[in-house]
Order: sequence, then structure tokens, then C-alpha cells
Amino acid sequence: MAETYRVARLPIRLRGFILPSTSSQFEGYVEAGDYFVLEEKRNYPNSDTDYARLEVPTLGAMDTWICVRWRTQKYAELVDEETPPPTPRLPFDDDPLAIPESRLTGLLEAFFDYHYDPDQGRYPWELPGIRLPLAPPKVNNCCTFVEALIVKAFADEHGAAFEWNASRHRQMMIVSTEDYFSPVTAAIESGMGLHTPSPDVPPHPWTIIQGWRNQWRSGHTFLIVDHHAATDKVLMLESNSAYGLNGVGYRGIGMLRDKGIQPPAKWWTLEDVWTWRRVQSTYLFRQQAWLKVKDRRLSGLEGATS
Repeated sequence: MAETYRVARLPIRLRGFILPSTSSQFEGYVEAGDYFVLEEKRNYPNSDTDYARLEVPTLGAMDTWICVRWRTQKYAELVDEETPPPTPRLPFDDDPLAIPESRLTGLLEAFFDYHYDPDQGRYPWELPGIRLPLAPPKVNNCCTFVEALIVKAFADEHGAAFEWNASRHRQMMIVSTEDYFSPVTAAIESGMGLHTPSPDVPPHPWTIIQGWRNQWRSGHTFLIVDHHAATDKVLMLESNSAYGLNGVGYRGIGMLRDKGIQPPAKWWTLEDVWTWRRVQSTYLFRQQAWLKVKDRRLSGLEGATS
């Protein structure tokens, strides 16, 4: 029998509390979306109400209580979901558009001195088919980092056979409200990435994700280098000004300029490295594409059993 987990589906924003009581301290609002249920209290403190404690990383305490039901009025639906199996690790050996991982890792040193700036992003190099603002100053943001890295890697590998243009660049910058996941769309339409079965499946090595904390506010574009299925930990590569970063680095580990390109051995055992479940609970609205990257070595997981 498949393993399951409990999910609360909130159709509207609800108030979160420290304790299972609406008279306890208010912690903040829980936005509409799906959340992992950590604990339930039915008919508590009497038959009028049900409460659930949810995993909500966007709140300081990481979790909060919501009122699920008051008498006949339901505010959220609690359902059981099957735990998805680990994602098969595709080798991409026979894909003509695949690139070796060394194309990506060989570019990362160029970002060592970059700092995060949400309002302007500069590139370390030209990209085909478009004019871009180049460094100095060495500043970038989440979108410009991901575009600079993956487009340069695929263009270097395939030359004129790989097409990039101003339309694709605008998708990476999410300039249109017609597609709030346009960086993922650009990766797929350009041939760099594959559609995934769903936004919830565990990520494949070298996955691009566009996530939103709210609909449609607080967006973030980032890469997941790998997913350790046994611990659910993910090696997140991004440009950010949070989680100990001010520029390009691994979330929960540190800056590339300080820690180097190679992540620590058994990075999945480090406490501050995020789980995929935490990513899901933080970026409630998200899409992903699996990038066509072969000959993978960076994460230390290819062929690993633990």
C-alpha cells in the first residue's frame, strides 16, 4: 500500500494561531493553497470546532494552527495524498540537445563576486540574439542569474543549433501577466528542458523552478541541482539576499565565493538545507522543468545509495 500524507486545502486566506484556539495569539495569515498537516484536533475543545496545525514556512515559527470547522461551516478541506515515488534519474545520453554538467559548473566561478540586487541585473557575458546590460557592477537577481547560466551553457555546447532571442529573454524576466511561469516555459520551448508530470513531483537533477509565495506576489526563479529522496533534501542553487546569501550560492549552505562550487559531502545531512516539502509549502504556486543535463557529478548523488 502506498504511503500517504495529510494535506489541508485552503480556498481562502485564514488566520493562523499559536494554539488551537481563535482566542490565542495571532501569528499571521495563511494564504489560500495546499499545506502539509502536522497535527489535527477534531471536536476540540468541544464539538463545535476542528483545528489543524499546518507547516507554513512563511511564518516565523514554521507552523501554525487554523480553525478548520466551526459548527457546520468548513474553512478548509483535509485530504490524504499518496507520497510520490522518487523521480527516475534520466541520463539524457541519447538526447541531442543535452549538455554535460561541466558546461554549467565551468561557468559558476564567474558569479563569485556578484551581489544581489532586485532592481537591476547585469550579466557576465553576452547571450545569443539579444543585447544585455553587462557587468560591472557585478550585481544580479534570481532571473538574470538563471538565464545567464543555463543559456550560456546550452549556447556554448550547441552554437547556432541553439536559438535564443528577445522573446525568450522576456519570458525569463516574466514581463507578461499571461504566463506567470514563463521562465519554465522558456526552458521547455527552447529545448533546454522537459515538461514534468506535475508541479508536485520530486525534482530531477538540474530542475528550473518558478515559484510564487502568493498569487502573484513574491516570485522567485531558482535551480535545484539534485534531490536526495531518502531525506527529501534539495540542493538549491540561486541568486538571493536571504538564507545567508547575498548573491549566488546554495541555500542553507552558503555563497559560492565563500564555500566554492563543490557542495559539502553529504550536504543532505545538513540541518539548514531545505526539503522539497518545505519548498512546496513556501512556494505555493510553482512550475518546474527538468533541464537536459548529462554526465552529472556535482551533487555526489549519481550512483549513491544513501
